[in-house]
Amino acid sequence: MAEGDEPLEFATFIGAAEDVSIERLALYIPSKDRSGNLIVQEQWIERGMRLLAEIGGGATRLPVEGIWKDGEKYLEESVMQIYTFLDPDKFYEHLNELREFLHSMGEETKQGEVVIELRNRLYKIREFAPTGITKIDPP
Repeated sequence: MAEGDEPLEFATFIGAAEDVSIERLALYIPSKDRSGNLIVQEQWIERGMRLLAEIGGGATRLPVEGIWKDGEKYLEESVMQIYTFLDPDKFYEHLNELREFLHSMGEETKQGEVVIELRNRLYKIREFAPTGITKIDPP
């Protein structure tokens, strides 16, 4: 850069139309139950995609292969990762719906664990209660 040149902000340089969203929310949709039996995955993918589109304005899905350890054995699974970048107001507006989705999916598909990734943290849900929690207020 020549002396006297001001650095150009990247968003301005590329012509970005909106503020940058830096918080990624990812859900992992299983293809098997905790016993290794195949489940109907598509309905959960569709519900999750719609929910994340409400939260972030859009959602993306990626097929991924996973492995998890159950005691001394390893179990492989085709998982669908779905993610969005958060609109913070929409996130809090749909937080109860997100909780209900995660717990219902865990319970109805007989999971040992459901995970959600947010702010570079992986949250693990092992006990499922789709209802009975009061609304959480945004910070």
